Amino acid sequence: MRSLLFLLFFVSQTSIATAQIKHVEPLDWWVGMKDPRLQIMVNGPGIASTLPVIDYPGVHVIKVTKGDSENYLFIELEITPSTKPGKFAIQFTRNGAITETILYTLHARKKDPLQFKGFNSEDVICLITPDRFANGDPSNDVVKGMREQKIDRNEPGGRHGGDIRGLINNLDYFSKMGYTAIWPQPLMENNMAAYSYHGYSITDHYKVDPRFGTLEEYKELSQKAKARGIKIIYDAVLNHIGAKHWWMEDLPFKDWINYADSMIITSHVRTVNQDLNASKY
Repeated sequence: MRSLLFLLFFVSQTSIATAQIKHVEPLDWWVGMKDPRLQIMVNGPGIASTLPVIDYPGVHVIKVTKGDSENYLFIELEITPSTKPGKFAIQFTRNGAITETILYTLHARKKDPLQFKGFNSEDVICLITPDRFANGDPSNDVVKGMREQKIDRNEPGGRHGGDIRGLINNLDYFSKMGYTAIWPQPLMENNMAAYSYHGYSITDHYKVDPRFGTLEEYKELSQKAKARGIKIIYDAVLNHIGAKHWWMEDLPFKDWINYADSMIITSHVRTVNQDLNASKY
């Protein structure tokens, strides 16, 4: 399945017009993308028994796929180059009657992608574990409703309180050190009971972990870093998630998670993966 789960710092909320639909991913999209295809995953009780209908100039439904679970529907769209930014309705019909409706947004792109320059071998990159760097806002150390309810600097696997504000407050430090790019480990929600300070147990790809701060603070970090000539590398992890991710309660497909029914140990020796002279074994 084509996963389009990134660019968090530009994402806004999709307007959902019915409580029956629980999740829509990606939340919204852009016109003028190089690849005109877009796959939208819709999750809601019994949604697989509906037929999606879209009436918007330039947007065409080219394929609809049901999940193994009756609560998932995957809609593949073609967004033609002439499509204008705006909002359009996706209506879900059952036996000719509209049962659910969502409003989906297509944004105009803010920058010419041909002018975009990412990080490369010219950059001096600082890899940061945000929780371990600097605590700029102690008020978000513990957030009501999160599974982990404490910080403990003496606990190696616990949270220590570092956040986005701590990164913002120390941008001058990065400049003086000569860094041209900062690579924070994932800042998305990791709502796990323990050992998720590193950010690689994501439970929501579309939400900044509130213990790190807000989406607005992430944008502020990006803008203030850019003003100093520093790039921000967005760490988007799609090949593994936290055990409490909402998918885990109801997998879209039986093979959505590799080795879901048994533990298979794999090689994780990166030096071997990169060694042209390593043994074939």
